[in-house]
Amino acid sequence: MLKNYLKITFRSLWKSKVFVLINVLGMGVSMACCIVAYLNYTFNTDFDKQHVNASEIYRVDFVRDFQGNITNNGIAPQPLANSVRDELTGVEEVVSCLPVYANIRINDDLFATDILYADEGFLNTFTFPLISGVKTDLSDKSKIFISDKVAEKYFGDGEALGKQITHILDSGTQEYVVAGVFEKMPSNSSFQFDAVTLMDNYATTVQRKPLEDWTRWNVMFLQVPDKGDIPAIENQLQKYVPIQNKAREDFKVTSFYLEPFEGMAVRAERDDMRNHWFRNSLPTPAVFAPMIMSFLILLIAISNFTNTSIAISSRRLKEIGIRKVMGSRKGQVIAQFLLENVTLCLLSAIVALIMAEVLAPAYSQMWDFVDLDLNYLTNARFLLFMFGLLILTGILAGSYPAFYISKFEATSILKGTFKFGGTNWLTKALLCMQFSISLIALIAAVAFIQNANYQKEFDFGFEKDGIIYTFINGKQEFEAYKNQLSKNEQITAIGGTKHHIFSSIANDPVKYNSLEFETDIMEVDYDYMDIMGMTLVEGRKFNKDSETDRKESVIINETLAAELGLDEPLGAKLVWADTVPLYVVGVVKDYYSSGLWEEIDPTILRLNKEEEISRIIVKAKVSDLKEVNEFMAAEWKELFPNRMYNAVFMDSDSKEASNVNDNILKLFIFLGLVATLLSASGLFSMVSLNIIKKMKEIGVRKVLGASVSNIAYNLNFQFYIILFIAAILGSLASFYFIDSLMASIWKFYQHTNVLTFLIGIVLILIVSSLTIGSKVFNAASMNPVDTLRDE
Repeated sequence: MLKNYLKITFRSLWKSKVFVLINVLGMGVSMACCIVAYLNYTFNTDFDKQHVNASEIYRVDFVRDFQGNITNNGIAPQPLANSVRDELTGVEEVVSCLPVYANIRINDDLFATDILYADEGFLNTFTFPLISGVKTDLSDKSKIFISDKVAEKYFGDGEALGKQITHILDSGTQEYVVAGVFEKMPSNSSFQFDAVTLMDNYATTVQRKPLEDWTRWNVMFLQVPDKGDIPAIENQLQKYVPIQNKAREDFKVTSFYLEPFEGMAVRAERDDMRNHWFRNSLPTPAVFAPMIMSFLILLIAISNFTNTSIAISSRRLKEIGIRKVMGSRKGQVIAQFLLENVTLCLLSAIVALIMAEVLAPAYSQMWDFVDLDLNYLTNARFLLFMFGLLILTGILAGSYPAFYISKFEATSILKGTFKFGGTNWLTKALLCMQFSISLIALIAAVAFIQNANYQKEFDFGFEKDGIIYTFINGKQEFEAYKNQLSKNEQITAIGGTKHHIFSSIANDPVKYNSLEFETDIMEVDYDYMDIMGMTLVEGRKFNKDSETDRKESVIINETLAAELGLDEPLGAKLVWADTVPLYVVGVVKDYYSSGLWEEIDPTILRLNKEEEISRIIVKAKVSDLKEVNEFMAAEWKELFPNRMYNAVFMDSDSKEASNVNDNILKLFIFLGLVATLLSASGLFSMVSLNIIKKMKEIGVRKVLGASVSNIAYNLNFQFYIILFIAAILGSLASFYFIDSLMASIWKFYQHTNVLTFLIGIVLILIVSSLTIGSKVFNAASMNPVDTLRDE
């Protein structure tokens, strides 16, 4: 029986090669999109699943309630670790850690490296498989562990164990010996460091203060085997709140709590965790948008499959009739057609796997933080997903045609009284849905093109083009480097600063009368505003070498002036850190210090101390930036041969926003093309089917004098009604979908407008007209004698 089913299946598919090819390719592309979306989703949900003890690990976080603004923070006071070890029960392991960007030297070469300072139990608590070395060596201050990627990069094929690494510090150097090599964590891991050494080294080399300082922070993890101990541990942690608040009266903690390590990265992105010093998971839109769009594309392919299946079945009416006369039951006919559809879906799945080999790496290359795993055969969940996808598409795509065709009566078919063709409510609804989804993708592509232009011309409130900055230590280094750079005539301005837009700020509460606000504080030099092209709204700028300005003068932004209710802000007295009086001498026009990602925060500008200058800012023409950067690198190597030159171009943040926009645009253009082509093929099938049914009517109309345009109008009218409904539904869905998607990514973006929707609708109409135009014109131009004689 099964053998006969298979013979009939392959014979039927071979007779309809064009139909099979169209459906297999269409379904294959849609299933490939679903595969990429699934891999993207599991990449996110599998964050930190590599660690064996993940279910027992918790991070010590704290809640801060300031003026009713409750925030969660992912850090803990440094001394808390020893207190927990000595005083709390139920905790098996306490691990503090702190990531630091560092320069290291191997032989005569300098490298940029992320070093994690951690307690000696780190490698026991977390799973970092060692390729060489023993975990206990982490307790030795002279030892360091490096990843296999770093070992390969720095030492090549040679043995890294026992080799020397020099950490370049601001105050000198620190020598380490490689004690072990661990496997580098995948991209979906909170930990992305290149090397790990003992936490005590941080206190003596980087911080240069004891770890018992309650004003200092790090990240602290606890391993708690019994979840039932969590409430008691959290309750015991509260006794350290007064100790912490006494040390930092300007930054008071409300309570400590334990956050599960599992899902930590996902919650950090979703819930806006403050001071989260490790990698976040993917942004929510980057996870769910591909899933939604790929599912919609799959629906289009399924709808197209269903419509074309019904269309092609008109050729098999006699076969169905004869099979029923010969004794085939309805269930056998259904089974035959379902088997054919599942076979098509199986072929589509093979095509999908081949296409996914191209689409998944291409998707990964678009995002620096995504690395999709294509090891299908070793992933049981993926195999289960593919099986479910195959069954789902087979049933959804094949059920209606199978049940619809099997209900035909053999007598009416063989007598010739049954006519099969045309359209019905289901095929019309499916076509309407197809074009609605296609329109969503096309409108989204248009919207992101408009948004790209909007963000390109966006006024940030300062000059970001033509600015390069790099890091230095204090006035002495600044003056030495400045003197060398001043020799270059291409450089138009040079300045120093402690804080810098996009790079570094402080955040503290500031009081005005009875009001208290948390504000960003930028400590800058007197000429910072001029170099950055910032606009002074009222008042004055800082005076050079003015000790009064350095001690008590501030310039505030418009947002802070508005929140304080200052109609005349000049001369207003603010109090910083409960004791320091500050007087407003100017108001700067609002500038977007967080790019396009966040709202403008209340901000204060202060004069920095010269010994605290940490960045040198260089300004030049955009066309000269490349040469200026090369000159800066050469002069840096002469002045600071033991430190790497790390330059940052100020337009990098806006480029990041542009890259995000461009990548999403590429996705929607691809999905829009796929959806539109699938919808167009579905429309072509329905038009062809409709023409077959109306051939006699067309001949009669022509005999009675109907023109080609009149016949074309009658044939197309119902389809243009379908497109009109699809335009309304697709536009409404696009309006809410696109705005929600953009709002979840940026705070400042180009909203959709009438032109956005008109362009998408016009594109759909053009594609539809090209799809059915030639078919309808040929049918309307046929000789009625041939049509009527054939009938």
